[in-house]
Amino acid sequence: MAVYTSNVNRVTGLSGIDTESMIEQMMKAESAKYDRLEKEKVKVTWQQEAFRQLIDSLQNFQNKWFGTNPANNISYDAFWNNYATSVKDSVTGADSNAITINSTTNSGRYEIEVTQKAETESITGNEITTNISTDKTVAEITQSINDNGDISLKFNLDGQNKEIKITKDDLQPNKNLKDVFQEKIDAQFGSGKITVTEVAGNKLTFEPVGSGHSLSIGEGTARTEGTFFTEDISNKTGEYTITIDGYTATAKFEDTDDTVDKKIAKIQEALKTAKKGEETKDLSSVITVSKEGENNIKIQNSSSSEKVSVTINGEQKDLKPTGSLSSMGVKNTSNNISLNSRLSSVFGEEFDKLFTTSDEIKLNFGGKDVIINKDDTIQTFINKVNSSEGNVKISFNEVTNRFKVESTQSGANGSINITDAYTKSFLKNLVKINVDNKQSNSAYVEGKDAIFKVDGIETTRPSNDISMNGINFTINGTGTVVVEASTDIDATVDKIKEFVDDYNKLIDDFNKAYMEARPKSGKYGYYEPLTDDERKAMSEDEIKKYEEQAKKGLLYKDEHLNRFLSSLRDNIYKSVDIGGKTISLYEIGITTTRDYNDGGKLEIDEEKLRKALTERGDEVRQLFTAPDGIATQIKKDIDDAIGSDGYLRNKAGIKGTLSATNNELTKELTDITNKLAEERERLYHKEMYYFDLFARMEAAMNKQNSQMSLLLGMSGQ
Repeated sequence: MAVYTSNVNRVTGLSGIDTESMIEQMMKAESAKYDRLEKEKVKVTWQQEAFRQLIDSLQNFQNKWFGTNPANNISYDAFWNNYATSVKDSVTGADSNAITINSTTNSGRYEIEVTQKAETESITGNEITTNISTDKTVAEITQSINDNGDISLKFNLDGQNKEIKITKDDLQPNKNLKDVFQEKIDAQFGSGKITVTEVAGNKLTFEPVGSGHSLSIGEGTARTEGTFFTEDISNKTGEYTITIDGYTATAKFEDTDDTVDKKIAKIQEALKTAKKGEETKDLSSVITVSKEGENNIKIQNSSSSEKVSVTINGEQKDLKPTGSLSSMGVKNTSNNISLNSRLSSVFGEEFDKLFTTSDEIKLNFGGKDVIINKDDTIQTFINKVNSSEGNVKISFNEVTNRFKVESTQSGANGSINITDAYTKSFLKNLVKINVDNKQSNSAYVEGKDAIFKVDGIETTRPSNDISMNGINFTINGTGTVVVEASTDIDATVDKIKEFVDDYNKLIDDFNKAYMEARPKSGKYGYYEPLTDDERKAMSEDEIKKYEEQAKKGLLYKDEHLNRFLSSLRDNIYKSVDIGGKTISLYEIGITTTRDYNDGGKLEIDEEKLRKALTERGDEVRQLFTAPDGIATQIKKDIDDAIGSDGYLRNKAGIKGTLSATNNELTKELTDITNKLAEERERLYHKEMYYFDLFARMEAAMNKQNSQMSLLLGMSGQ
């Protein structure tokens, strides 16, 4: 079947000749060039993929060994600074945690006697408390229980849940609500755990006994007494009406509506469009309508706090609220304070009073102003203070509910510098930190310098983080220890071995692509990409195996790969001048393998390498890190290949960069694509020509056949 003009309407074969098949055969010869271009396009695409796989390998090698991690960048001193460290008690020889060694760039052994740690001046304030309280009086809550029925609350004390239920009978005869709550809470949690207090205004507060305890109150078992109405609607017919606040929902039950489920569905729908004159209101959120048992409808108050008066088919029903928290008017349901808690909820009315004339207040820490707004949380308050550069910083502990202020400068000279009277009043009355009487707070630490002796010589530092002769350590406590750092040859050898393994893998990838010849297909030809027709004649497994062969050798003897491999081999074997002396890889036990086919892979004489690191460690480091050292040469070879103007980048492009679409192979693919379009256009016209030729031939044959039939008819044959 011809393909180039497949969208053209044609009528052929009227003469009995298989025109389609004949033209298809003729077009096969004509389309040979088109097929060659298609194969070439696939081959160039495969070549680009092969180049980019090598580029990926090169980038991975570059990122690992010449990346941003100094300890793994072979061109940095940090790569070679591998030390084994220890801190031992000077008397027992046991490991000590009085000092922690953080890092070192030098070896050494020192006896250090610490007599005093450095301390930063800090003040930890007294506990911030937020009580759980009611907004309603004892009398109002008692009346609510008598009117609406039992209440049920869930108390959670430090993760322990208990349900407290109070009934009308619990309040008889004339028992005080506070006392009833206290008795029931003590019975559940034990006495002395939670205190119930009747405060000014005859309102209740609930408070855990002691500091650091978490208390919250939630809804208990849902109230049911008087909250719902049920009736049998299985035999109801005609109109069923529900009226709330003058709005009436009307559901019409037909004789055919013989199921309770259908009737309930009609009521639920009618509630959404309840009418009062011309006005419409959705009542479905005021009450809930559901099925109860087989035949009953259940109509329940949806509100946890308000009664609702419902008229059902002319009969009024007062449905009670379902909640208990709202019956008591509980404002704060938890005493927990978190970093996200607003200052207004933590500090209460005293905080709100500060904003009577403005929407903000101004504090001053160490001479730096800090503006506080009504909506600030503990976290935003902390952020504002700590970013003000006022020589102090503040924090909050969510477990102990305490603020802490400390100097940003450690040691004896670091002090908490707050002199503004308004700020000191704010801290004292709300934050519970008294900066004028530091000892009156829950905790106070005086600023001190670290005092220690090194090999018998006493010295001081304002910080516990010390740097000494290339050894960086932290003082954690007092005592006498021996600090030792020695070159860790094992760690350096392991890193060099890993580098050589990765280097060899990189060489292997490039060398394999460079040396792998294209496999022959038959006596003379090579495996070429398949055309669509060729793929149709093969199974999926056959196609996979064929294309595995066709993709081999695409970079055979490629000049770009040869350039990279040759430059890398030349540079890595160079001797490096260090202060008038030279050193090379073979001198430290790193040489090329004996097998020429390895293409320049390296191997290590570990004994020789260890000896060189022990006796000439600094020279070995400089062999790689010097300005003209091996690492510099390898980096240059990589940059020449895949840098901003690298030859591999220019050849195949690097994914994720502008070069991905601006490179030689992409341009070649674009050129082939354009040629394919031109060739397809030519084939289209050629195929049209053949169809037109055969059509005229068929027309002539049909005309001749008609004339012959006429003559035969006239002759009587």
